[in-house]
Amino acid sequence: MSNFSTFFPVPGGGGGGGILKQHTITTSGTLDLTTLGIADGNTIGLFLVGGGSGGSAYPQTSSGGQGGAIWRASVTIGIAGTITASIGAGGSDTSNGGATTISGGGIPSSISTGASRKANSPSGATAGFVWNGGGALLSNSSSQQGIDGYGIGGTYGSTNYNPVINPEFTNTGRGGASTSASNTRVGYSGVLIIFYL
Repeated sequence: MSNFSTFFPVPGGGGGGGILKQHTITTSGTLDLTTLGIADGNTIGLFLVGGGSGGSAYPQTSSGGQGGAIWRASVTIGIAGTITASIGAGGSDTSNGGATTISGGGIPSSISTGASRKANSPSGATAGFVWNGGGALLSNSSSQQGIDGYGIGGTYGSTNYNPVINPEFTNTGRGGASTSASNTRVGYSGVLIIFYL
């Protein structure tokens, strides 16, 4: 993520200073926020990416999967404690990617990306949701971009990124490619990143 001031404005711009830290969660589980030095009443930035949806068969319906839904915003912690995180799995052949969620630990309410959205835009006026990339099509072979390399739409054509041959994109929520082999049409899993001072 490049726009850290979304969460913590720079000194002189109405926010606090300090060196921003981040903690990345790539598998489902729990984390005690106090082990990161996060205390009651602190404000943290959350960046959640759901799993990307699976791509469709090439060359029939021919489209890459949608990128995972993205949620980002700052939240103020109540009583800091242990969060429970669930990381959305990538969808298989044409199925939706799973939701990435966070709850507990002083988070005011449970937060979820929901399943990967087919629409390439925020879901209604829900606070925190941002763009997820649309999959590439037969008529338009360029997949759409998400946010800072996350939630990118699945590819179509000669460049088919998929978890089988491109594991380096794991936990980016990239949509599955449109390919002829069903095991390569799988979307990438999501991620949860916590930003704090």
